[in-house]
Amino acid sequence: MDHIYIESCVATNETAPLDSDALRHIAALRLRDGEQVRVLNGKGLVAACTIERLGSQVTLRLGEREERPKPIALTLVMSVLDSRDRFEFALEKATELGMTTFVPLLAERAQHHRTSNARLVAKAIAAITQCGVAWLPEIAAPVSIDDFPWATCTIVGDENGSTPSDIGADVCVVVGPEGDFSDREKQILNEDPRTLRWAVGNNRLRAETAAIALIANVVRGLPRNDYSS
Repeated sequence: MDHIYIESCVATNETAPLDSDALRHIAALRLRDGEQVRVLNGKGLVAACTIERLGSQVTLRLGEREERPKPIALTLVMSVLDSRDRFEFALEKATELGMTTFVPLLAERAQHHRTSNARLVAKAIAAITQCGVAWLPEIAAPVSIDDFPWATCTIVGDENGSTPSDIGADVCVVVGPEGDFSDREKQILNEDPRTLRWAVGNNRLRAETAAIALIANVVRGLPRNDYSS
């Protein structure tokens, strides 16, 4: 079944409120009278809806609905990349896997291209509607290493690191720039006791591949109910 994102929809609605974006999405899906679609509001609601057409008027009537619990906090802190496409690709795939917060990192050895929060949110919305993920991740403002959002467990990819082990209930995955972290950034990460180093393969990975591999390894170790779509 296809999915449509409608932020203002709530479980108590009898019909889903339709804005211009939702109407365009319904038109693109070519949904006919009586067909069904799932509505997501990005805040846990998953509702089966039936299309009702009367002339040019379209109504989405809510049927079976479910409020899914918020998943365990899983943050991806990723250096802004020279390639916007690759940076956004990592965001989309991490969203599909169950990331809850995305934080662009202004690494010292990376070119600080401007990132559009609205564009990143749109990419995340596209990802959840494609995969049926119930929770839209928060897209945070870019930060430097000095404003780093530490978690109980902060994971950095390292070919000399250990294999994935037990993790806590608050996880942050960190991915640096193509030119690696600066010595100062490495020192900050190395000296904090919350930092764990994980090996995710025998080959050197591109940044977006490392992000996806690390997030996938984290999700594999978490309870399935927290991340199932």
